[in-house]
Amino acid sequence: MYRLKLSEKQTISHFTHYVSRLAFRAFCRTFLPLLFLIGCDGTDESLQQSEELIRSGRHDEAVALLAKVIVADERNPKARLLMGQAHEALENYDRAIPQFKAAIRLYVAQPEDRAMVRLQLAKIYLRLGVRKEGVNQLRAIVHSTSDSTMIQQVAGLVSDAYKVVQITKGHPDNYSPNFSPDGAQIAFASSRLDNSEIYVMDVSGNNIRQITFTPNFNEDTPRFLGDSLYLVHSREPKSAGEVQIVLQSDGTTPVYIGIYATHLDRKVTQELLPLGLGVRVPCLSPDWRRVVYEASRDRNLDLYRLDLNDIDLEDMAGRTIVPIRITDSEADEGSPTFFPDGKRIAFVSAGPEGTGPRRAAPGRSKPLHQIYTINTDGSNEKHLNPNPYDCYSPVIAPDGQTIAFVSGRMDDIEIYLMDIDGTNERRITSGIGVSVQPTFSPDGRNLVFVSDRSGTLQIYLMSLDQLVTQEMLIQRLQGE
Repeated sequence: MYRLKLSEKQTISHFTHYVSRLAFRAFCRTFLPLLFLIGCDGTDESLQQSEELIRSGRHDEAVALLAKVIVADERNPKARLLMGQAHEALENYDRAIPQFKAAIRLYVAQPEDRAMVRLQLAKIYLRLGVRKEGVNQLRAIVHSTSDSTMIQQVAGLVSDAYKVVQITKGHPDNYSPNFSPDGAQIAFASSRLDNSEIYVMDVSGNNIRQITFTPNFNEDTPRFLGDSLYLVHSREPKSAGEVQIVLQSDGTTPVYIGIYATHLDRKVTQELLPLGLGVRVPCLSPDWRRVVYEASRDRNLDLYRLDLNDIDLEDMAGRTIVPIRITDSEADEGSPTFFPDGKRIAFVSAGPEGTGPRRAAPGRSKPLHQIYTINTDGSNEKHLNPNPYDCYSPVIAPDGQTIAFVSGRMDDIEIYLMDIDGTNERRITSGIGVSVQPTFSPDGRNLVFVSDRSGTLQIYLMSLDQLVTQEMLIQRLQGE
């Protein structure tokens, strides 16, 4: 047998090398996990800070921080996702797209996260008009998940997310729908005459009857006053035959509108606030004893309240209702709606450029319209849904868990839902034209809204308990 003989020096060198390897292995077992944990903690902290920067609109700072994270760990999927979101908010779509693609590759073992990133990437493609690429991402989502929430969000991008039925038809515009307390009727405004009048119909769209008869005025925004036979609505002098739906009013625009109450059977109208105060968009509290509205008195909109507790609508002679101011700021604040508890209000605010949380987003010449909440006494104002998009017309579901609102995104104006805390946004309408003026039914199972998808403004009924199915969505996407 041939044996390799090592010199003493070689033997010692070999032994030293062997000992060094043992020491290195011990070091790896003992210290590398600790160093890894320290690195992970630092990364997690940086990612959390990046999320906070994105939420607060400081997207450039988020990009700079995330760049450092990615240099240290280029295979971190969340870092890639957040980098894509930051670039998207800055409208750097050519930089956002590769980050989202990288996140999709890295989330291969996390299908739910992967589907969520695909959804964000699809939205960018659709916004840019690259519909084929967007639809490809949506197909991949639908084929890989049976999660109803994700399917709902995909459906909202290519079709309505729930079953929808058109309940008014014809050439005249129909708008401003609102349910009766029992959910059996809908009050609405219509331009079927030379002006805008108030009508009531069954929820099916049948048995339409006219309530107001004022050829020299336009009547709008009807609201059922509880179980009584009155409708509260706005009135303004007729100035044009063309209907205009304003998503958010501007306090500098002079208007001459008042608030009135009309008896459904006798057609007798009582004046709650006279013309000339510039009031708009009345909403009623759950107990039907308070009216909150927006009004312009100082070249900007603020919220005001009317208390009807001691008011007898059958005998208004000589009575004057003194408004109570709720908000007082430089911002235009409007589109109020009550929470079911009657103690808080959600509303839309957009202040002068550069003022606090209402400042203009990067690259915008105008401030964002965002949704806020406030107590009815004017205290505890909060920003509900910070995001880079204009949001309008909030309405709250009867169970107090969901908010429907209108938002302008991807060069389109559609209706979205979000949870009551401002999270979990999902789009529920999609079609030619715009969808606006959402209103929940008293049981929360239906939503009426207005859309011009048929060529004129018409009222549609959405059944919130009849989701578009995965099979229906696959068939729809195959035809794209």
